Amino acid sequence: MTWSPDGMPLYALVMAGGAGTRFWPLSRRSRPKQMLPFAQGRSLLASTVERLAPLVPLERTLVATSLEMADAVRAELPQLPVRNLLAEPTGRDTAACVGWAAWRMARSNPKAVMVVVPADHLIPDGSALRTALAGAAATAAARGGLVTLALRPTHAETGYGYLELGEVMGAAAGRPVQVVKRFVEKPSRALAEEFVAAGNYCWNSGMFAWTVEAIRGAIREHLPELAAGLDELMAAADELGEEEAVRQRYASLPRVSVDFGVMEKAKPVWAVGVDFAWSDVGSWAGLAEALPSQDAGVTMGDVVALDTSGSVLVSEGPLVAVVGVHDLVVVATPDAVLVVPKDQAQRVKELVERLREGGRDELL
Repeated sequence: MTWSPDGMPLYALVMAGGAGTRFWPLSRRSRPKQMLPFAQGRSLLASTVERLAPLVPLERTLVATSLEMADAVRAELPQLPVRNLLAEPTGRDTAACVGWAAWRMARSNPKAVMVVVPADHLIPDGSALRTALAGAAATAAARGGLVTLALRPTHAETGYGYLELGEVMGAAAGRPVQVVKRFVEKPSRALAEEFVAAGNYCWNSGMFAWTVEAIRGAIREHLPELAAGLDELMAAADELGEEEAVRQRYASLPRVSVDFGVMEKAKPVWAVGVDFAWSDVGSWAGLAEALPSQDAGVTMGDVVALDTSGSVLVSEGPLVAVVGVHDLVVVATPDAVLVVPKDQAQRVKELVERLREGGRDELL
């Protein structure tokens, strides 16, 4: 049975528009990270929607992606109602797609509650996630304002944003609800270590809950140009149909993230603390930390390894055979092979840029 806070219908927005260049050569423009089979052989996107389904039915789940990716997303999610796919003709970052979804929802359920999740996270315990999202939604319905899930840090990670948490104001779903005092984006190593030692800082998960009324109000207050553009887009949709209105007007919306444009400025912002296993799978090295390992490390596809450890070995083409290597990433597809030390896996993004500069578009 699906759940609604105080009778308010609960909706979900799954954000699936990222490019995922750090997973080249497996990821390409037509097959970004969220489409890769990293969730026990299923795509991260399909796994995300499946995790949400016991909490939010498909008919109330929206998926935002690029127009270029729309057909692939439909193939991955054949049960998703056609109207529930928000295909952006050009990327305008997360505030625009959150706003589009909220303006859309306001027409049918202006008092609805909305949860927002990225499509490319690995969360093995779906039940724990649903409990946390239900608590966040209940907090949003009861308290107003905007709510984020705050992840207890396991180490001094410099690639994540942090939340400084203040007073405990209550509890939701057995988890503390605290005031968010400030957002800190990707700190230095020394600062990240200070945050973890302090005990009142958490990772910003990028998962949110709010009433449609609250997020629309926050966008109007902090991003008035975006609010005006969304008003115009929806008015044009009445005249032209939504698809044509989006084609004509979406590209003119401001490009800004919901974190920077809204969350860092809004008051109040609440955090529901969580401590379930989570990974944003940010690189091939991150995949090694998130997936179960064999003696050789993480292996996928046709792979043979001898005297090998701590590696990521993937094949979607020829046999990958390695002997006596450690902490190495080897990824083979029918048209490309990547070899990189695991501790330099973030540099794959630089490699993709070099290919782009060299006109190797057939590999992107």
